[in-house]
Amino acid sequence: MKRTFCLLLALTMLFGLSACSREKEKTVENEADFRIITSFYPVYVTVANLVDGAEGVSVENLTDPEIGCLHSYMLEKKDLKKMTGADLFVASGMGMENFVGMSSLGVPGLELLDCGEDIKNVIEDELGNANPHYWMNTENVVEQCEKIKRTLCRLDPKNAAIYEANTASYTEKLRALDAELQQRAEKLKDKVIVVYHDSFDYFAKQFGLEIITINDAEEAAKYENEISDIGCMFAQKSIADSKEYQAFAKKNGCVTYVIDTLTVPVDGEDVNDAYVNAFRRNFDVLEHMSTN
Repeated sequence: MKRTFCLLLALTMLFGLSACSREKEKTVENEADFRIITSFYPVYVTVANLVDGAEGVSVENLTDPEIGCLHSYMLEKKDLKKMTGADLFVASGMGMENFVGMSSLGVPGLELLDCGEDIKNVIEDELGNANPHYWMNTENVVEQCEKIKRTLCRLDPKNAAIYEANTASYTEKLRALDAELQQRAEKLKDKVIVVYHDSFDYFAKQFGLEIITINDAEEAAKYENEISDIGCMFAQKSIADSKEYQAFAKKNGCVTYVIDTLTVPVDGEDVNDAYVNAFRRNFDVLEHMSTN
């Protein structure tokens, strides 16, 4: 079931602006510009692909790219100012953005789309908590595209044909990527990997990898023998660069391979190709590990 939410608090209460706020219909047929704000980079990549070539449409990311995942991110006044006058806020959902559905702060006239609702292929922990990194499975992104497309067509009907065509094209690209990488996965000699952080679980499951997920030193102690036997670990760059992780890897004598979870853009990379490139880079790393 699709749900959208309205963020409710008047900006005048936040910024001391005029008591007059803008009321508008949820359509942009008579407006020159349709503004979309995305929560963080994986959502931005998807939306950018779907709106490519749409007239009068702008897409802006809410958070700085270097922030990565938004597990503990709190909205700031600068964020609310950025959302002022926007038509749609697209969130990854599934608990990734703790301010979605939990904050009383809001922007008049802004519609919120939570893309994580009703995603079919969800990985849960032993307590039943959903792993929110669902975009690391291509089929989940296909579902995400359909949800976003429906909202875009409703709010911006003049560009509906472009949204439909872009969604079909991007879906085809994602499914072709899956087929390509499934063939590469079959050739991997070693499919057992140790990953620091649970952001890679969806990717591993999709491509038949046996994954040992480590989130802290306590969990690592449980798999000390496996880590020693495998001799390497995977971690996203933000974690691999941390002093805590480097000390952990050194203590356990592990070579570190950096994986791409699409949370930080690559300099000079076309955003429309970012998802496909990230997945291919990950397989380059897996193949390198498998032959060493």
